[in-house]
Amino acid sequence: MKKTLTLLSFLCLMVTGLFAQTLGIENVQRATLRNSAAIREGSEVKGYYFFYVSDKIDKRTYEYTLRITDNNLATLKDVKFTDSKYVQVLESSFNGTDLIFLFYNEKERTFEYQTYGADGKKKFTYTRELSKKETKLLELTYLADEEDTYKGLYPVEGQGFISNMPSREDKDFTFQVDFFSTEKRKQWTYIPTEGAKKHVGDYLGTANGVVYMGVLEYGSKMDQKPDSYIIGLDMATGKKLFQNATDNGKYRYYPSSMNVVGGKAYIFGEYFDLNGNIIKDKSSGFAFLGIDEKGKIVSEKFNSWDLQLGKFLDVSSKGRIADFGYMYVHQIIQLADGDVYAIGEGWKKQASTLGIMSQVASAAAGGGGRGMAAAIKIKITDLIIIRFDKDFNVKGAQVYAKRDNPIELPQGVGLAAGPALAKMIKYNYGGFDYAYSQVNKDRTAFSVCYEDYVKDKENDYKGQTFNSISFEDGKFSQDMIRTKSKATSSVVMPAQQGKVLILEYFKKDKRLDAHFEKLN
Repeated sequence: MKKTLTLLSFLCLMVTGLFAQTLGIENVQRATLRNSAAIREGSEVKGYYFFYVSDKIDKRTYEYTLRITDNNLATLKDVKFTDSKYVQVLESSFNGTDLIFLFYNEKERTFEYQTYGADGKKKFTYTRELSKKETKLLELTYLADEEDTYKGLYPVEGQGFISNMPSREDKDFTFQVDFFSTEKRKQWTYIPTEGAKKHVGDYLGTANGVVYMGVLEYGSKMDQKPDSYIIGLDMATGKKLFQNATDNGKYRYYPSSMNVVGGKAYIFGEYFDLNGNIIKDKSSGFAFLGIDEKGKIVSEKFNSWDLQLGKFLDVSSKGRIADFGYMYVHQIIQLADGDVYAIGEGWKKQASTLGIMSQVASAAAGGGGRGMAAAIKIKITDLIIIRFDKDFNVKGAQVYAKRDNPIELPQGVGLAAGPALAKMIKYNYGGFDYAYSQVNKDRTAFSVCYEDYVKDKENDYKGQTFNSISFEDGKFSQDMIRTKSKATSSVVMPAQQGKVLILEYFKKDKRLDAHFEKLN
């Protein structure tokens, strides 16, 4: 059997004369920009992939194209295939060596996960049939809006992909975790069904052969104070290895994500009083928890809002930073000197005029005051970078101002609070402006990139911008490029150090354009 070329060797085989620098794709029948992305090994960009509907064969059939390029946009390979027009691509991901695309067939009620090597060669296909109840749940996830912001696929570097989706078992609400291998045809599924009427699962990360999940268990549909656990699944089999409550006898904590720092797995998130409600209460601070393969917490560091973090920020004991709101952490970065940087973004709750009017109108019409929109909305505020030493002691913090971004919420969502609501803002509604972070090879410098909107009267510019905050030689610097265009939609992707790639979709002209812009 022929071995699939690794990404690096495949790119090295290409002729050196191909230096495109720009890309134009014509006759694009339909495209969703989230299904195009950078191909990266760590933080280094090695190439790009672009996925789109390239032709309408007949009334029932579309042609799809997957184009793979090098890091200068020179085309390496086009992969074309045909499928039903009832098929749509919900999400894609890249794990350092392979690609995965999630196809949803509305007519047949099926998910099809197709995997490809970085050379464009198709590897494995995994199929899942959906029940009517599960199809209905898509309206709360992938089909919730037209922005395609829901995230359910997570890469496991060089091994495969994890899928995490809400599910139904009889009358109970639960979730389903699937692993799809890209090394060989192998799949496993985990669905919790016992101990609660409702299970909500949140993928935290994978390390040392263990898949870590944060789980909330509700005793009933009306339960407003769920129990919180971290469970570990065997990466090889999907078997549950442990299920541990998220408290240490002094605090309760809500795990929001996981990073591998210095070769060790760390859960990070906000913590609460021992008897606190992690869904409704305000947190007491920010925690780093070292965890091993058996689920044992091997190290703890709790930084309170009013003490440790309050030395550097004007922050209340309940975690509200002045003119910033509450913090959601997007990324944790550790540099070669051991220092750790938390990249966060602020958010606040505010009254929603639209939601209030909707509920008043519903009440007047005899609907009991249940409008389509919630009575509150979310305001996304500024970016923040908090610096810790190798033992997670706070060394400094800096807030970077940007334009506030309002997010309207559907009815009922506003009842959630704290980190649970923040994760919904990020993964269900795509509300935050943070884009991505990049670290250089020797881990001595990094850049944080985000979107913004400015009104610059002095330079006669009003529109979208793409911004970077860079740390190098012990100093921070900022840069900004203007991204306003006539495109139907656009996205900014990482590129080689000091550059970004701007991809634009012109729906009326049926065209995709991509070009590089330089950052300082």
